[in-house]
Amino acid sequence: RISRYMEKMGLEEGQELQHPLLNRSIETAQKKVEQHNFQLRKRVLEYDDVMNKQREVIYGFRNEILRSPDVHDRLMDIKEEVVLAKVQEFSSRDTDAAEWNIRGLADWVNINFPVGLDEEKFLQAAQAGKEMPVQGSMFEGLNEQQFALFTFVSTAVREAYDLKASFEKPEALASIERYTILTAIDRLWQEHLYSMDSLRSSIGLRAYGQRDPLIEYKAEAFKLFDELMVNIKSEICHNIFRSASSLLAF
Repeated sequence: RISRYMEKMGLEEGQELQHPLLNRSIETAQKKVEQHNFQLRKRVLEYDDVMNKQREVIYGFRNEILRSPDVHDRLMDIKEEVVLAKVQEFSSRDTDAAEWNIRGLADWVNINFPVGLDEEKFLQAAQAGKEMPVQGSMFEGLNEQQFALFTFVSTAVREAYDLKASFEKPEALASIERYTILTAIDRLWQEHLYSMDSLRSSIGLRAYGQRDPLIEYKAEAFKLFDELMVNIKSEICHNIFRSASSLLAF
């Protein structure tokens, strides 16, 4: 049939098909395919870019711990960040300390740190607060009572840690601190990678709801990464009091 059609058109078998309309149609189709493939590649790179930025932050954090000769100060900074976040979670700058969830904060502190503080002491410390935090510091935004409560908890935790540290040799303590931080980073980062894989596999379904999957992916990825950093720092604080030189596998 094809050969008969070619004969009617005055074409010989094996002759190259050429026609201005046919050529333009082929060129147009080819350009559309190339543009589609380009958009697909661009989309994949945008998804990958989200993961790469997260990887840069985590690896930067990890390398900082690996290369630092002493991570004690960094550990204390992490402790302060975690305590500050919990004080903000269980209190409010717009209400008096008597209305805060002091019990919730006291339970969290006593579960994570061996301080054994009575709930009433938390309230007394907060209500005695008279000093506002320095403007521009990480404590900006706290009122006097919140700042006093943070100082009370942070001091109690540091004293408990100093007591624990006094029973360790300096070299062993440095290893414990580094090991505790790295272990939390590595374990939770692995869990985060599984969560990100699941998110990427399911995010395409958002298109059925007339939502841009990439925008949804970036928003969800940001939330997951924010939770990851909070969880890493919380686990470090939780585990640092439960680790000892005898537990290290060096």
